[in-house]
Amino acid sequence: MKMSRKKIAILVVGLLVVAGVIVQGIWRPFAHRKAADSGEVVLDIHHPDAVIDSEALSRLPRDILRVPLLHDVLTQDFVDYYESNNTRLSAEGALRRLAFEHQLDWRDELIRRVFDEPAHVLLWRSPDGRLGYWLMSIHRNGLAKLLQGFGNVAASDAQLSQVAKLSGDVPVYALKLAVGRTVLFATKDDRLVVMSAPGVLLDAKGGLLGERADAVSEMLSSGRDDAARAYRLDAAGDAPKGHRLVVSANYLSFGYQAFFSGIDALRFDFAPNGTSAASWQTAALIEPGKLPQQWNSADLWRALPANPAACASLPADWKEASALLAKVADSGADSASAIGDQLSGAAAVCWYAKSTLVAPVFVARVKTQDAAGVATLKTALGKTFGQVIGAYEAKAAKTGDADASYRRLPVTTRDQGADVTVWQRPVSARAGTALASKAAFASQLSAERYFPVTLALAHGYLIFSPDARLVDDTLAVLDKRYPALADTLAPQHLPRTILTLTPSSAAALIEREAGAALPADQESVFRNASRTHLVPKLHALAHYPAVSLTLPQNLPGSSGWVPVEWWFDRSKGSAGTDAGTTDAPVDQPGTEGD
Repeated sequence: MKMSRKKIAILVVGLLVVAGVIVQGIWRPFAHRKAADSGEVVLDIHHPDAVIDSEALSRLPRDILRVPLLHDVLTQDFVDYYESNNTRLSAEGALRRLAFEHQLDWRDELIRRVFDEPAHVLLWRSPDGRLGYWLMSIHRNGLAKLLQGFGNVAASDAQLSQVAKLSGDVPVYALKLAVGRTVLFATKDDRLVVMSAPGVLLDAKGGLLGERADAVSEMLSSGRDDAARAYRLDAAGDAPKGHRLVVSANYLSFGYQAFFSGIDALRFDFAPNGTSAASWQTAALIEPGKLPQQWNSADLWRALPANPAACASLPADWKEASALLAKVADSGADSASAIGDQLSGAAAVCWYAKSTLVAPVFVARVKTQDAAGVATLKTALGKTFGQVIGAYEAKAAKTGDADASYRRLPVTTRDQGADVTVWQRPVSARAGTALASKAAFASQLSAERYFPVTLALAHGYLIFSPDARLVDDTLAVLDKRYPALADTLAPQHLPRTILTLTPSSAAALIEREAGAALPADQESVFRNASRTHLVPKLHALAHYPAVSLTLPQNLPGSSGWVPVEWWFDRSKGSAGTDAGTTDAPVDQPGTEGD
């Protein structure tokens, strides 16, 4: 069955996310340029940040491009680049040199099989934040011949050496690919384990790290490791079909999992079905006990303005968030606790085309309370906002504050009716959303632009954004003067919608941000490249309908994987849709495309 252009649209978000994770998580580690030759690297061998099971890693980019939309967006360069990256070419060259100089019976096709075998890969973040450390396990009988004679070669070769022995006298070899770039590998029977850097297995003195050595030995003996247990997965088979990619929420949230407390990981499964399309599934590893009010986001979508570039619901742990706030607020734990105790349910973050990527709007629900409770919360919010928000302003007027040496523009507070209080402080910044020249306090600003950082307590909601316009729009929604995001979503999916994206708004936002980041007088080459390659792709994406991601209506009672459904909006009267249809799901695995 052919997929319509509309149905292909729902793959925009999910598969672009997958593509981005793959670029960062698989191929960039294989091009790791700063791996030290010595010194233990920091990682938890029992809980990797990402796990990949693949029928053939080298085919992963091509399998992504089998999706028609991504084929148009990423183009063949996506495949060509990762088949020709420096480290892969260095490794192939090193193996060919070893075969030639030591007269080993290796054919080119046998060497290529090292890069085209079923593989199980564990990945960890490196100090630069990417998935820079990895450990790959391969099981294939054909590799045995390639590895014959390594012991004799290592005794007389400058590029290959034996550096350690695992239990059972299994040798560990180091293959130096370039200055500062060395990989380790060990073999046993028909199993091969490769490590991205010596520090994954060895300490600074070259000794084995006991816990990691035991884990590698177990992988060589049985092919098992703790990743399946950590992510509640079935153990990887010796010959996986397609690709399975699992990424921890802690890694995706840059360590701020206090705002994603109910999500442990995301999983993307690709299963090529022999046609031009790839079947796929998305799933989330959920901890129901940590989800606020079963992660019901309906109230959030009713408060947020329509037509966002992107919106996400965050199952925040307000107790942990309060602890973080207490560390940065001078008022300490009391004010932070007073705020955190009054917030309930999930939070939401949204980006809009009228603003910038660095200035989303955040919305959270406030618990129902009496007048005294509201007054206490207002006091805590005003005090904390004044302490936390703001940067040094060299031109700001001196104040009578005790810490007058640290100048900041004053906080303005205004009441907009009985149930609305708004706090605001201008903060100078080159990337600000407002022009300093148009401000009444322009002479006190230190840059040509500034952020009108704004916080509002209104009608049972807490609203925050570095851009005052987004707070004003949200207040207009609550006052029924502006359409809400909920008006454009299917009512039956409101409680379980956790992400929604409008491609036209997202494309406009990204195009403008790319232009701002590439000034014509400073980045003419990259700016021209952006106009030639990026902008046409964004314009193509802008024609696709809005897409949303939802969880099942009933979540499990214990931790486990739950399917994630993708829905796209058909309410715009686009060609090929039925009149009156507002929402339609993506076809499940087995769907085919052009």
